[in-house]
This record gives sequence, C-alpha cells and structure tokens, in this order.
Amino acid sequence: MGYTPVKINRALISVTDKSHLGPLATVLHQRGVEIISTGGTGRFLQEAGIPYLPIEDVTGSPEAFAGRMKSISFQISSALLFRRSDPQDCQQAQELGIKPIDLVVCNLYPFAQVAKESADFSTLIENIDIGGPTMIRAAAKNLEAVTVLTDPSDYQEFITLLQQDDGTIDGESRQNFALKAFRLTAEYDTMIAATLNPTPLRYGENPHQRGWVVPNSVGRGLAGCKPIQGKALSYNNYLDADAALRSCADLASTNSNGHSVTIIKHSNPCGAAIAQKPLHALQNAWAGDPVSAFGSIIAISSEVNGEIAQWLSDKFVEVVLAPSFSADAQEIFARKKNLRLLAMPISYNQTKLVERTIDGGRVVQEEDSHFDHSLQSVTKIPYPTELTALGKFGIMVTKHLRSNAIALVFQNSQNEFSLAGAGMGNPNRLISHQQAFDKAKSNGHQDLSQMVLISDAFFPFADNIQIAHQAGVRQVIQPGGSIKDQEVIATCNQLEVAMAFTKSRHFRH
Repeated sequence: MGYTPVKINRALISVTDKSHLGPLATVLHQRGVEIISTGGTGRFLQEAGIPYLPIEDVTGSPEAFAGRMKSISFQISSALLFRRSDPQDCQQAQELGIKPIDLVVCNLYPFAQVAKESADFSTLIENIDIGGPTMIRAAAKNLEAVTVLTDPSDYQEFITLLQQDDGTIDGESRQNFALKAFRLTAEYDTMIAATLNPTPLRYGENPHQRGWVVPNSVGRGLAGCKPIQGKALSYNNYLDADAALRSCADLASTNSNGHSVTIIKHSNPCGAAIAQKPLHALQNAWAGDPVSAFGSIIAISSEVNGEIAQWLSDKFVEVVLAPSFSADAQEIFARKKNLRLLAMPISYNQTKLVERTIDGGRVVQEEDSHFDHSLQSVTKIPYPTELTALGKFGIMVTKHLRSNAIALVFQNSQNEFSLAGAGMGNPNRLISHQQAFDKAKSNGHQDLSQMVLISDAFFPFADNIQIAHQAGVRQVIQPGGSIKDQEVIATCNQLEVAMAFTKSRHFRH
C-alpha cells in the first residue's frame, strides 16, 4: 500500500483475554505511550502498576447500563477514524478537541465459548460484543494511521517492531494486523448468526456434531428456502440439495429448449438428463443409476406436475427441488410425509466467491462459472459436429463430479441427453474410467461406440485412451494441456478415436 511508518503515541486497550497483556502494556508505558482503558482492563493495568487514562475521561460519559456502554462514543470513533493525511480532517479534529489514537488493543467477549456451554438466550445476548467490533473495525479501516492488535499471540511481534523501528510501526505490518482484525469480526458475527438461528439443524454431518444453516443478509437462495412440505433439512441434505441445484442449473444453461434433471447422492450426480418432456428427463436420469437414486435428492428445472409426482410416489427420495409444484403434485406428495419439497428458482449466484475452511483460516476462490466450451478437434478423425451439444452436456455433468471424474453420456433416438455412467472421487483416473464403463454396461449399454467420454482434467498418459478404446469408446473430450498431449493424440489416431480439447479444466475437490 505504500503507507509510511507511524509512531505510537496514544493507545486504547480494552480486552477480554488478558493473556500476554502485561509485557505489552509495560513496553508501551516505558516508551511514553499514553494508555486509555476500560473497566476490567483498567483494573488489570492498575494492579500491574501501569498508569492509564479511564475511557470516561475521554468520552465525557460514565460507563452505563451494566457495562453495555463503555467505549462507543463520538470522541473515540473520531480519534480512530479521522484521516491524518487530510488537512481538513486534521483541522476539524483540532476544532472538536479530538486527539488521535494510534493503537487499539482489543479482543472480544467470548461468545463462542459461552455458546459451547449451552448458555441460555439472555446470557448469549449479554456476551455479544458491540463496542469491541466498533473499535476494531474503525482502527482497521484507518490502517493508514492506526495499528490494531486483536490476537495476544501478535503482541511480541508488535513489541519487536516497536523497539527496532524507534517507536514506529511500518505500513505493511499495520495492513497485516488490520486484515486479521477484519477476519476476526467476520468470524465473530458468523458465530453469532449461527448460534442465534432459531431453527438449528438436527445435527451436522454426523449425529455427534452440531450444525446450523446461516442465510446471508439477503436471505434468498437455498439457505433461505423453507420446505413447503416435509421435515427440516439436515446438514447433508443442504449439501446435496446445493449440488443438485447447481448441476441442474448448469445443465439447463446448455439447452434452453429441454427440461433438465439431476439426481444427487453424496454431492455427486448419479443421474442427469435433458429431454423435451420433464417426465422423460426424470426417467432417463433415474435410469443412469437406479440403485444410487434410492434416498437421493432431485432437482428439476421445470414445474413438477401430477404425472411426475405419481411416477415418484413409490420411490424413496429425500428432497425434490423445482421452481414450482402443481396442486396435483402436492396432493400426491402429501402422502409421503417425510419428503421435503423445495420450491425455488433453479439458478445460483455464479459471481460470488467460494470459501472453504482449513486449519487456521480459509481458502477463497471465484465460482467455476466458465461455460464457453469450444471444442477443438485434435485427431485425424474429427470429433463429430453432430455430437457437439451432447459433448457440452457431458462437460457440465463432469464439472459437478468429484475429481478425478469421468462421465459417459449418450443421445437417444429422441435426441435426449443422458448420463450413462460415471466414475468420480478416485486418486487414480483409470479407476474412474473403469467405474464409468462398468456402470454404463450394468445399465444395459453394451455398445459404447456412440457415446462420448468426458474427463474433468487432461490425460497424463495414453493408457487412458487405450482402456477407453478397449471398452468401446470412440469419442473423447478432455481439456488437454498435458506434456504428453502429442502421445495421447497419436494413440487416438492409431486406435481411430476422435478427440476434442476444451482447454478448460473442471477439478472439484
């Protein structure tokens, strides 16, 4: 960012966790830093023999409402937020009698700890910190001039910086501390929203785990959708329903004239189809893996009518998602009390960021919303143009399978697209190949020559083509990009297999 070092002259300390605070406060005092503090922290400093200025001497107001009001004030927020580099801000601060605060040391009420102790609602409410996040966010926002410390494990690093830089803190360090502060307040609010959710999940992924669904501030989408029938969704139901929603929406985007259906088990499509009639799409998708479809979650891109409901009436399904359900369908489904029906648009936010937690933090990426799959034929026998639409259908199916993923798709005499077999979630891509072949043949597809095989990633070796050819496959789509591409292409030419590259990988971990 290019921020200049800032000297620490005045600090505000207000912490719940007082770990390692003594050495930090001692160093600040020894360097002549004026310390402002609140009730409990002030008493800690007093017992340590470190002088401080009570916060009420700055705000002009006493602590009130049993401690609910301590630090929130015009004076404190102004001292943190006014821009030191802006002459007008500085002049206004001087006119208002605002003295800058250069350092905030703050951590928050232990809401997560109290929540784990199964505290009652009123206790939870009293452990929601308001003043702390206000100070932290104000200090972090003005990182150009203010340092914010929210983690006691950072105190020693701060002390080292302070002592080696003649009482100043460099801009890069301030930025790092500020980013950590924003992560803290984000996680804190998420924990509160999850804990105060009036309808927590029955349990998490397993019965011994607690779980919640936390809708975003808009409250739309799957997280905010309430079943129009059936019991509440479980943690696993939500994950599978999300996979169904996304995969069905993506399939619909490849063919605006047909109706799309995906059937999900353990977050993987075990059935997928596009057809001119919704019932045909459902039947074709179900035929892709009738055994795995037991206890599945189904997404349908169009209204569920009585005909579809009647066909599903003797099958065990956990959840059905669709834009709407006809009155006839709802009457038929009413006999299946545990079946969850979710009426919602079959679409999802393709511009949002995707987050996954890891130990110590999270990894964040853009949504995989690349749909422009131009097929580049790379073999002597060109990839058939009449199978282009089928290939793009297969790419979308493969995109939603766990890597390493292989899908076999086919087109029937009515020009309807279906998943014949898939292999997914294997560290060895050859195993995924074999699973896809076995599944297709167990479903009655003995001749694979008119099918298209799609891989989510490139083939590292030619053996992928060899086993596909042995199984009867004659059309292949893969991203390409391997150092062995030419060897793979040569093997295709030798075995008379048509292959096309997409130049787009779709890993899913």
